[in-house]
Amino acid sequence: MIKEVGGQLSEMGFKRLILINGHGGQISLLNTAARELRSVAPGMAVFPCFLWSGVNGLNELLTKTEIEDGLHASLAETSLMLALKPELVGDERPNEGNKAEIPEGWSLEGNAPTAWLTEDFSESGVIGDSRGANESLGNNLKELLINHWFKLIMNLMQSDWPNNS
Repeated sequence: MIKEVGGQLSEMGFKRLILINGHGGQISLLNTAARELRSVAPGMAVFPCFLWSGVNGLNELLTKTEIEDGLHASLAETSLMLALKPELVGDERPNEGNKAEIPEGWSLEGNAPTAWLTEDFSESGVIGDSRGANESLGNNLKELLINHWFKLIMNLMQSDWPNNS
């Protein structure tokens, strides 16, 4: 779908497309789709981005473990949803933890990632610990994310980078 819609946007004259993924486990798929789109729309700059990457201040709100391993329905995602759409968040807060310790230097989605499936780590679908999730934390995360992405998008809009034409 990204390739088809992005190709149509390119044909309509759009020069840039920012794709923002906020769900752990999907960024490599988004990177692949973005590369495929570039092959059919070489005049369009495509930016596959992960919502949580590079956001200054996350380490003041979240633990290192949450930032590195909280990939699905964990503290950050659940808190953000409590701030945005609380009626979509159930009352249960599963915390199964990871089935195996990840060796130092390796990660699920970092600099040295592995291909993984949710069921490798969790029966409930939660990867991380959502037990401390709350609306206040969600509002703080929402503010950080909005400020971060607003700044990045404005910086991009005020430039001609990259010039693919």
